[in-house]
Amino acid sequence: MKVIPLNCNHCSAPLEVAAKAKFVTCGFCKTRLSIQQTGSTYSTEVLEDLKEATEQIARDVEAIKHSTTIERLDRQWERDRMSHMVTNKHGQHSLPTKGGAMVVGGMVVGFGILWTVIATGISTAASSMGAPGVFRIIPMVFPLFGVLFVGFGIFNIVSMVKKSEAYESRHRDYMQKRRELVSKQRQLDDDS
Repeated sequence: MKVIPLNCNHCSAPLEVAAKAKFVTCGFCKTRLSIQQTGSTYSTEVLEDLKEATEQIARDVEAIKHSTTIERLDRQWERDRMSHMVTNKHGQHSLPTKGGAMVVGGMVVGFGILWTVIATGISTAASSMGAPGVFRIIPMVFPLFGVLFVGFGIFNIVSMVKKSEAYESRHRDYMQKRRELVSKQRQLDDDS
């Protein structure tokens, strides 16, 4: 059996170790050592140092995983956020708001009511003037367009408010999850 002369990495005491040994305990200071071989050179390393280094690496890997999780969450939120965007007639994107839904929908409803009132007035005037047959029916259809505008405006308000609420809910969920992850990341950073 080949014996290798080494020194304890902790107390520098001489050691004689079997060539195939991977670990040894110093007979003088009782420190547990790992035997490292690089080519034809042998050395010892205190196992506690290795353990500390390994634990630090594990903490660093955990921090990297956490950081990656936060980045993944941010990318997912950006995609999710884009799916909630509304597009105006000029092709510009914006986030839905309840106020915006009320304003735009209110304008459409207001226009529909105005249309209905004016068209009803015109229809009434046309029928009182004695318009013949078909011309009596056609003016009565015009107020229905106003009713359609009112219906569309109400539908627009309801759908945009729902979309706005869905966005707000998803945003709250995202922010809560992100706060939790950032808090854990800070704990990991503090532990390092």
